[in-house]
Parts: sequence; structure tokens; C-alpha cells
Amino acid sequence: MYLIERLIIGIVWLICFISLWFIPKNKLREASFIFLFTQLPAWILGLAVVEAGLIEYPVRELHKANATSFSFEYLVLPFICIFFNLYYPNRKNLYKKMLYYVSILSIFTLMEYLAEKYTRILEYINWEWYHTFISMCVVVYLVRVVYKWFFRLKSPLSL
Repeated sequence: MYLIERLIIGIVWLICFISLWFIPKNKLREASFIFLFTQLPAWILGLAVVEAGLIEYPVRELHKANATSFSFEYLVLPFICIFFNLYYPNRKNLYKKMLYYVSILSIFTLMEYLAEKYTRILEYINWEWYHTFISMCVVVYLVRVVYKWFFRLKSPLSL
């Protein structure tokens, strides 16, 4: 039952673990911080959304322990934030930085929308694709601000 969904979740895990090899060795400390810090706002937001009845995860890991998606809150979103921050175009103009935000988060939003439409991994109840896009923007920006503050990079609040 739900073989396709479990296969997709397994492939997502495999992609995340393979992507570890694309983290530069000199950035492992930063990547670890981003990975661990991202889990906090992701867990809070994910739990709030599920408990408010906005999204449901019919096929998920740890279904007896938590109603949220373990893969998304603790693996996928942290990996997105790692690569988003490590490969961020710091020296580019504001237009290119905004384009970076929109393109990365649009790709993820599209993937989630397709998963919602064609699988039982998640179901939007009182939620739309643009809610995902906006919440991802907030989480990714928050992680970026804290990352820049923690590692004493340029002005933390700037893009």
C-alpha cells in the first residue's frame, strides 16, 4: 500500500544523502549549523500548519509519533537551506539575489505542488501553493539572517 509514495520518500532521502558530497569540505561547519538551525523553524511551522488542519500527510514516516512530515521538516528543508546559503550569490546585485530566491523556492514549491496533486504524500486542506512559497521564503530568509549573524558575515538583515 502506498508503494509509489514510499518509493518517492526513499528517493528523496537518497538524494539528500548523495548531496552531502556537494558540500565543500571547508564549509562543513557552516552546513552543520544551517542544517540544525533550520530544523527549529521548520518543525514549529510544520507542526502549527498540521495542527491547524491546513495540510495533512497521509503517507509519512513516524506516523504514530507526529502528524508532520519528518522528511520535509528534518531533512529536505535543511538541505535546501544548506545549498541555498552556501551557494548564495553574495557579490551580485539585488535583482540577481531576488531572482535566486524566487527561482530556488519556485522549484521547490512546484515539486511540492506536484507531490500534492499526484501522490498521497501530502494533501492541501486549507492551503495553497503560494502559502508554501511564502512560508518557505520566510524560513529561508530567517535561516539566512541567523547564519550571517552567527558567522559574523555582512549585515545580517540585508539580502
